[in-house]
Amino acid sequence: MTMAYRGRGSMRRMSALSMLLAVLAVIFSPMMASAQQPEAPPPAAAPGFSMEEPTAAPEAPAAPAADAAAPEGEAAEAADYSIMGMLKHAWETQNWVTLITFGTMVIMLVGTIYIASTKAIDQIMLEGHAKKIAAFWDANTLDEGLEILGRNSAFRNIAEGAIAQANSAQAGLGARITRSDRMAHQVGIELERVNSRLQGGMAFLATVGAICPFVGLFGTVVGIVYALTEISRTGNAAITVVAGPVGEALNMTAIGLAVAVPAVIFYNLLGRRNKVIYDTARHFAFDVDKLMASSAKA
Repeated sequence: MTMAYRGRGSMRRMSALSMLLAVLAVIFSPMMASAQQPEAPPPAAAPGFSMEEPTAAPEAPAAPAADAAAPEGEAAEAADYSIMGMLKHAWETQNWVTLITFGTMVIMLVGTIYIASTKAIDQIMLEGHAKKIAAFWDANTLDEGLEILGRNSAFRNIAEGAIAQANSAQAGLGARITRSDRMAHQVGIELERVNSRLQGGMAFLATVGAICPFVGLFGTVVGIVYALTEISRTGNAAITVVAGPVGEALNMTAIGLAVAVPAVIFYNLLGRRNKVIYDTARHFAFDVDKLMASSAKA
């Protein structure tokens, strides 16, 4: 009996163990299956059940997007944003506002360079004449002093004007004006001529420096308006559509500044040298006037 009981007990334990193993196998079999095949693709028969389909669907138009980006990149590379490209585009599109604005700034630039060059040369000549003033006062006679100054000297004209009035005889109403007053007046006239010579062209430089940035800004506004017109006409706001007009607008701004800045610099530099030369002429005129007045009294 005991052996039969033990045999049945071991059989029960074996059956219980077998049932436990079967239950464990049923529980862990899906996990083991998924662990064995972690990268298996989802079945094609259930398209709505797969979690990877939303990510796979947008990948399809990737190739057309790349193909579409290629012409746009080629158009951007083909666009010419230089000044010559801007002028070519404006000529082809008959954008006369851009062409006239650009031509105006070119005229301003040429005028600035011409005036600055001629004024600098004239100032060098006047400074050379001013260096002879010291030798003029070391001369023994007026005629010798005038020869030292030279025939084309602006300072010689001041001295000759005073000498001419000192040696002139007036009749009628002119005789009522004293000789010293006539000399002072003539010296003032010659001094104003020197000042007019110094100031010639300075107003042009001041005008260019003041208004040329606004001329370039006008060209910028025209370019932006043209870009907006292209957007409204084509219904496309892509960079390839507006890049050309916006590039023209930025070129106009740059050209306006490039013309205005040198004009302002030349105006300040030339104006400072003009002041030094005019002060020298004014002091010389004052001394000549006093010299001739003392000679007349003597």
